[in-house]
Amino acid sequence: MTARTGRLRLGFQVWGQYVTWDELMAIGRDVDELGFDELWANDHFLPPIPAADGEIGQLDGPVFEGWSTLFGWAGVTHHVRMGCLVSGAGYRNPALLVKMATALDHATKGRAVLGLGAGWLEREHEAFGFDFPPLRQRIDRFMEAAAICRLLLHGETVNVAGDWYVMDGARNDPPPVQQPLPLAIGGSGEKRTLRIVAANADIWNADGDDPDSFRRRSGILDEHCRVIGRDPAAIERTAGLPPPCIRATRDDAIAALTSTLERQSIPRAVAADMAARSPFVGTVQSVASRLREHRDAGLQAAMFDWPAPFDRATLEALAGPVRDALER
Repeated sequence: MTARTGRLRLGFQVWGQYVTWDELMAIGRDVDELGFDELWANDHFLPPIPAADGEIGQLDGPVFEGWSTLFGWAGVTHHVRMGCLVSGAGYRNPALLVKMATALDHATKGRAVLGLGAGWLEREHEAFGFDFPPLRQRIDRFMEAAAICRLLLHGETVNVAGDWYVMDGARNDPPPVQQPLPLAIGGSGEKRTLRIVAANADIWNADGDDPDSFRRRSGILDEHCRVIGRDPAAIERTAGLPPPCIRATRDDAIAALTSTLERQSIPRAVAADMAARSPFVGTVQSVASRLREHRDAGLQAAMFDWPAPFDRATLEALAGPVRDALER
């Protein structure tokens, strides 16, 4: 795998469900003022949380739309990079998505990223009237969308008559502030998704893997890049990671995160299991140690899941002693 060194960027994928608008704007401001690097919304219309049987996406609940959240954050932040982690190709026309990301780039003076994925939550698509074909076809659609986004972000005029999208002279005008505005692709499918990343992405956002799995898949991405003649170092490596919680003891941290997840309407037994399984629930020293393992595996930016009610103690621990430990 291509060697990567440097400071590990820290940030959050803020959950848009079971939260007020004022709380969303406040956490965006806090993440920015505490000097974190990343502030991402998610792109869901139903809560992507587990029910009592562990099945994800079966519960109804209040959810704020992700791109609207980003434009709200644009007005209360000054430094942090932001985007949707990630927008589903099944309910976001790629050309329109590029226009939206470009407007966000101007609103933030060059801090936007366009995040794109294949889409995975079937009930969400069906509830809102979007097609949800079998996986192979979803990846086909995603591949077309990624290629269109890349061309438009690089200033090309797009004429395409594909299986999923038809465009006749599509252009992205005005252009974004960044040249080019980065395209982030989420997913870790080794045969097709990572090939799409190699061909189109500036940023790869991996599923929340352990360091060894991340290192292995990053090596596969490197090989896909070499096959098409692209420098593997041109693609930033990031990952969505489970929720953190930092306390004086691991037991205290598990209890605190369990309480937070219960406020998300996750059943207590499921919430307790989720908290206990997160490798980033514990003391400052244990969380910093796990992050070092990810950094040493080649991770360049960690995007923690971040559910409301937002845990100020953990936020300050990550901004202070954890970040200090990582930089020593």
